[in-house]
Amino acid sequence: MPVDIDVAIVGFGPGGEVLASLLGQAGHRVVVFDKFPAPYGLPRMSTLDGEIARVFQHTSDPVKAMAGTIPQPAYFFYGADGDLALDVDWRFDIGGHPARLSLHQPNIEAAMQERIDTSPSVEVRWGTEVTALEDLGDAVRVTTRTSAGAGEAPVEREVVASYVVGMDGASSFVREALGIELEVLRKHDDVWFMTDFDIIDPDLEPPLTTLYMLPEGPYFWGPNGENRCRTDVRHMGEVDPGELMDHEHGYQWLEEHIGVSRDRVQITRRVLYRFRSQYATSWRRGRIFIGGDAAHAMTPFMGEGSCMAMRDSVNLAWKLDLVLSGRARPELLDTYQAERLPQAIAVVEGSLMAWSLMVEEDPEKAAGRDAFLRSGQAPGPVVPPLASGVLHRGPDGSIAVPTGTVSPQGRVRLGGQEDLLDSIVGFGFQLVSSQPLDDALTERQRQRLAELSVKVVVLGEGDGQALDLDGTYSRFFAEHGVTAFLARPDFAIYGLADGPQATAALVDELFEQLSGAPAAAAV
Repeated sequence: MPVDIDVAIVGFGPGGEVLASLLGQAGHRVVVFDKFPAPYGLPRMSTLDGEIARVFQHTSDPVKAMAGTIPQPAYFFYGADGDLALDVDWRFDIGGHPARLSLHQPNIEAAMQERIDTSPSVEVRWGTEVTALEDLGDAVRVTTRTSAGAGEAPVEREVVASYVVGMDGASSFVREALGIELEVLRKHDDVWFMTDFDIIDPDLEPPLTTLYMLPEGPYFWGPNGENRCRTDVRHMGEVDPGELMDHEHGYQWLEEHIGVSRDRVQITRRVLYRFRSQYATSWRRGRIFIGGDAAHAMTPFMGEGSCMAMRDSVNLAWKLDLVLSGRARPELLDTYQAERLPQAIAVVEGSLMAWSLMVEEDPEKAAGRDAFLRSGQAPGPVVPPLASGVLHRGPDGSIAVPTGTVSPQGRVRLGGQEDLLDSIVGFGFQLVSSQPLDDALTERQRQRLAELSVKVVVLGEGDGQALDLDGTYSRFFAEHGVTAFLARPDFAIYGLADGPQATAALVDELFEQLSGAPAAAAV
């Protein structure tokens, strides 16, 4: 079946934007459908981690994307008695960026859309709803309806795409059309007020990231980027929450509970919502995939909802790129669900656990919870590494950390530039070695590395070598007793090697996996 485009993306939130940006920069023909008439323009997510900050180095102008972003040094949980129960330390880096940051989402989305606008092969159709999907075996027929002006009939169209990706939210049309079932961990019946504020008093600093686990009414109080803040407040009592939605009640709550007067802030958004804790049991039907909230939805108390959506997109982007360009077999796409679903389940469950800590109403149980948190035995909320798919395996077939974790990124001097490595070499696989590889890599290996656009970086002070300005890579190699690592385009460490010959063998193993595609691990 002749195709009009390579990839059709349904939904243009952060996940859809990342996917469109990466595929467009790779030269693939992409069309994006979003049912809304224009970008939302207001913040929804308020936090991201260092791994996702690294994504913006490749999907946007990172300076513009990160404007108004501030580091979050810790996550403070306060107990029922009002005293600190747990301090989750974020005073470290992930992938060259602070472990946790508070952001202003419109800046990030505007920067990504600006980058997408520079890709002539990407078209975004706002106000366009997908009404039908038909998998033709070798392509997908997509039927859409675009809103028209007043008094005009909507415009219906069809396009034929090689692949379709549904990033269309928790109530996903794509997921429903495919008949994919949801595993619902909890049907939440509590409702929360989320209120965003601009700080208009220059003497008022953004708050620290804090959760107050009060039986009489839990709430979140924290930053929402530079000079902005947010409250998430659980509705308690018998009053209809709709009667409390006006800005007056938002200001009144802030004054009574936080002690910040209304003349120091200005409300920009106040909404009422329920959480979801669910994940799709399958993320693919034939040539149609789902990701983001369509594949997993969670409470906000790990701060990972949008981050997980963008991880899905980066994972799928590099695999679609290789398959569409003929550099990898289509079976590579089978690893998308195998890699992403286990991580998503862990984060959905972790976010639900954080919610359950927040909402305990029994004072005695809350006191027990606080005692446990203060005991030092409570694990902090973490995103687990990848544990299946395109990864190096030991002789017994096992995958050992740090394989599957986020690869290091440091500042280097290379080719007359000084910057974070990704910003110099660009998006793609990275082979980073502290020892020369000239005698270890064969001509065949070099050709295949070039075909896959693998960035081969040798550290040192010689011509063509990268100077490790801050010792980021030397510390990593010393910690793990190796001389090289091979990282995937989504930053996950494929594997480690000690010595040039072992590095060459690791390269061959990657070639084999991309050519034959590893068997997907059971979920």
